[in-house]
Amino acid sequence: MQVLRTSVRTGPRGFIRNPLPVLQPAQWRNRKSFRNPKFPARRSGARNILSIILLTTGGILCTYVSGTYLWMFAEQKKLLHDFKSQKAASDALTKLSIPRIGMQVVVVEGTSSHSLLLGPGHMTGTAIPGSTGNAVIAGHRDTFFRHVHNLHNGDDIYIVRSGKEFHYVVVRKKVVRPTDLSVLRSSNQGELTLITCYPTHVIGPAPQRLIIVAKLAGS
Repeated sequence: MQVLRTSVRTGPRGFIRNPLPVLQPAQWRNRKSFRNPKFPARRSGARNILSIILLTTGGILCTYVSGTYLWMFAEQKKLLHDFKSQKAASDALTKLSIPRIGMQVVVVEGTSSHSLLLGPGHMTGTAIPGSTGNAVIAGHRDTFFRHVHNLHNGDDIYIVRSGKEFHYVVVRKKVVRPTDLSVLRSSNQGELTLITCYPTHVIGPAPQRLIIVAKLAGS
């Protein structure tokens, strides 16, 4: 930085010297002299390649998850259309409705990984929904059963099957270990048991299971 002095016109008498200095930028020095040797100006080729790999992998995973969710809800929408178009009577489709959480889904048969992608699954070997016994339906916590944890005692659950509607009322909510099979017990009354993983918003495998038990109204 250079320091210069300037003159100022004060009137017809001429100029007087201004004692205040004026700063002017000097020419830039060599930029290399300002570089910190601890922080190189450019990243190495290996780091660039690693960044590209990580970004590509993240993009592929996001695309896969988004595509899976779109396919899942498209298939469920198709099942609901089949149910409404009177195909339910021949295919014995079951619709599960829970007004409190605004859920209306078609229940598929079985609880395999593929089945649970299409919708909540009726556990094979348990009672048929709407009949006497304990009907067990499982669903993923991050898809169709993502709001089930908001249910409380007294909430209504409706099952529609073969043209008949069955009304259930929630009587119990509890959290159990995955090894607790008591929730699958048989019953001489009309019961409906909903199962999903818990905690609902945990990242990764959930360590517990949330159980919602409902009784058939009037039973």
